[in-house]
Amino acid sequence: MSGMRQGQIVTGIAIEGVDDEGRGRGVVGSWDVAVRGAFPGDLVDRALIEVVFAQRQLAQARRLGPARGPLHIERSCGHEGPCAACPLHGVDEGFAAALKQERVSQALHDVGIDAVVDPVEAGAGLRQKVKLVSGGRRGALRLGHYVPHTHELAPAIHCAHSQDAIVDVVAALQQRLDEQGLGPERIKALIAREFVEGTGVVVVGTGPAPPLGRLRVPGCSGISWRRDDEGKNSLVGGSVVDVDGDPLGTPLDGGPRCAVDAFCQADVQGAARLVELAADFAVVDGQALCFDLYAGTGAFARALLARGAARVVAVEVSDASVAALGTIPGVSAIQGRVEDVIEQLRAEGAVDGVVVDPPKKGLGPAAIDVAALQSRRVALVSCDVDAGARDAKVFVDAGYAIVRVVPVDLFAGSSEVEMLTLLELVR
Repeated sequence: MSGMRQGQIVTGIAIEGVDDEGRGRGVVGSWDVAVRGAFPGDLVDRALIEVVFAQRQLAQARRLGPARGPLHIERSCGHEGPCAACPLHGVDEGFAAALKQERVSQALHDVGIDAVVDPVEAGAGLRQKVKLVSGGRRGALRLGHYVPHTHELAPAIHCAHSQDAIVDVVAALQQRLDEQGLGPERIKALIAREFVEGTGVVVVGTGPAPPLGRLRVPGCSGISWRRDDEGKNSLVGGSVVDVDGDPLGTPLDGGPRCAVDAFCQADVQGAARLVELAADFAVVDGQALCFDLYAGTGAFARALLARGAARVVAVEVSDASVAALGTIPGVSAIQGRVEDVIEQLRAEGAVDGVVVDPPKKGLGPAAIDVAALQSRRVALVSCDVDAGARDAKVFVDAGYAIVRVVPVDLFAGSSEVEMLTLLELVR
């Protein structure tokens, strides 16, 4: 086949592999075709070409018709598959775990590190926080996720990988928004998080807040309107201009009350295992000084203290998170970016253990500064395996040895995996 075009129907694609985004890969003529909802061993009868990258002879397609192949299992999702956010939903769990483990191994290998990678630690498979963007039209609002590389918005209000309470509140709120005539021209996104007290919600919208009391639904502990009039596709812009109910809540994994927007790991059970492994490693002995970098609301800080750390210095840029950190006895909070407060950290003296949990892009240039602190042990948490491998290479080059690499599945159904790298200073 010499060409490929968007909207074309392709038949008889034998799926031989799977890529990092969870799409099956097959060859059609000289073209590499990535098929959403297909897995190795499938023979895809018909697929619709969605995106074409002509220079690379690469196309993305969507499977049409039922899934057939050895790796498919029964789906529990309330939406038609494949899902934009959960491309591995409906695939054999053993295959999904092996794929994630291999992703970590390959990322390390790509930077010149050949380390043994542990089997994937499984979570509960349920997310305690969801972020949904809006689409559709007035009176028929759609909340969901954009299909990668397209402008198609797939609905996701009945997600099988979200806490049941979140699903109920989001579905009811979508209906309430429609009843109030609030379509995508006013609603940009919705963020919902499950707290002990109920489900907290932030609606990201344009213009002044509508009467929030009319939007608040049963099970919703508090609803906030975050006004963002900029025309950017961002879920973090704007500022809260109105609240109905309690804007804060108690995290499911404990800790100080915090805002819906405050950072948390997706899967409560998986996050607990991640925190346990990191803190157990970082606290070498009692009376240790530990740093918690990119600390969020302090899950790692609390665990470090529980394991005997004498004091924890926590660094965080978010106002809300710093306020939460300030309520934890034994924690000294520094507000700012890690790369901007390195001198303050050096002034603390010799550090025994560091836990560092940077954003998805990884530490980047700041990895050199953190490695130069010469902590006896470092627990590096990475939500992007390629960024995590690059950061780990900086520590290895600075005299650290990799003790253990543990993938933790915080995103069941997706191709993403959290990567915990435990490093010890050897020179």
